[in-house]
Amino acid sequence: VARQQQVDDESILPKVQLADVPASLPELEFSEHDTGPLHLTSYGQGTNGLVYQQMVATLPAMDATEQAALPLYTSFLTELGLGSGSYLAAQHRQSAEVGSIHAFTSMRGKVDDAQSVTANFVLSSKALLRNAQKQARLMVDTMHTARFDEVDRIVELVSQQRARRDQSVTGNGHGLAMAAACAGMSPLGKLNHQLSGLAGIRQLRSLDESLKDKTVASNFAATLASLHERIGAMPRQLLAVAEPDAVAQVVTGAAAEWATHPPHAGETFQLPPVSTRTAEFWVANTQVNFCARAYPTVAVGHPDAAALTVLGGFLRNGFLHRSIREQGGAYGGGASQDSGIAAFRFYSYRDPRLAETLADFDASIEWLLQEKHEQRALEESILGVIGSLDKPGSPAGEAKQHFHNRLFGRSHEQREAFRQQVLAVTLQDLQRVGERYLQPEQASTAVLSN
Repeated sequence: VARQQQVDDESILPKVQLADVPASLPELEFSEHDTGPLHLTSYGQGTNGLVYQQMVATLPAMDATEQAALPLYTSFLTELGLGSGSYLAAQHRQSAEVGSIHAFTSMRGKVDDAQSVTANFVLSSKALLRNAQKQARLMVDTMHTARFDEVDRIVELVSQQRARRDQSVTGNGHGLAMAAACAGMSPLGKLNHQLSGLAGIRQLRSLDESLKDKTVASNFAATLASLHERIGAMPRQLLAVAEPDAVAQVVTGAAAEWATHPPHAGETFQLPPVSTRTAEFWVANTQVNFCARAYPTVAVGHPDAAALTVLGGFLRNGFLHRSIREQGGAYGGGASQDSGIAAFRFYSYRDPRLAETLADFDASIEWLLQEKHEQRALEESILGVIGSLDKPGSPAGEAKQHFHNRLFGRSHEQREAFRQQVLAVTLQDLQRVGERYLQPEQASTAVLSN
């Protein structure tokens, strides 16, 4: 313990300082094309000859049954047959024409209000430039000829998905516990827990059991088919990322393929506001514990979001790592602000302790408010946040991220402003937001244990 309490002399190491951080980040260049009813955005990037295409549609309004089926629908869409061909024929076609093709949903709270959610469906693929036309045609066929009458295949896919999700529990126990603790913070927090969290895994198990009945299986396939039809009819736009000299060819080809299927309009996806406290204990087949405690905070556009984001690293480096990992014996522990769902979360990973860890979460807040802190510790935490904001991606990855940020109102100006706010955070700001938001009566707690 004495060795753990000892403070090392860090002055002998080279270090990055806030003065070394560049003042701003370059803005990516893009072009916008309107071809008939279709809006298309393109980025000319160094992609090593690959073409990335995405079709983005607004999600339609859904009832609870369709919402529960949504993650299964996106998983299964590219695993089924097309037209009159079986799923095996579709897989051969995918292998011949694209490097990958998959579907997912993308949802975020508004910049200034986490209770208001925008949601999109995305079909994404990459291919060689010589196959760009086939790639676009495959995407159109996937959206308009996917077969949901292969009921046995769908039942098998549910079973595979259940096995994968069951196996993921101990690997991602801290993520699942945090999702459960945040389920009362915002609509998206609740949906994350219901679809991809512990509640979602429980629901998937019961669905898998129920599909042994042929009638239930047929009804489930019909639900997926109806969801698919409604998503296919929603307003859509396209994204293309390719080498600068190939962009024009890709844009023309994609516009021609999609023009044959004009969309209609429908009611858009809505979630009611959510604000409740939760306290949950989830039982799993595990020898260790995963603890989480969360507090409602603010969306990314709020002036306090930057200080809360810096506070996560500050608490981890200054208190939580030592108390939860070094002394408590857990594999890991920490805290972070998730501005997308307006929640500040504490967590521990593969933890032999339970009540003591929850007490340590509270003790870290007391430590924040009562101790005198070093400026250097603040700088390290700010640099950690800036490092994750400025982290470079692949040329295509940066273009896709830039496009989706803009889609959700995260403009370059908004992200630059947030970055400046992070650089300006003071120790007083950390204590102020800690005192304001991390109040015991606001806490929600979730534990995953045996």
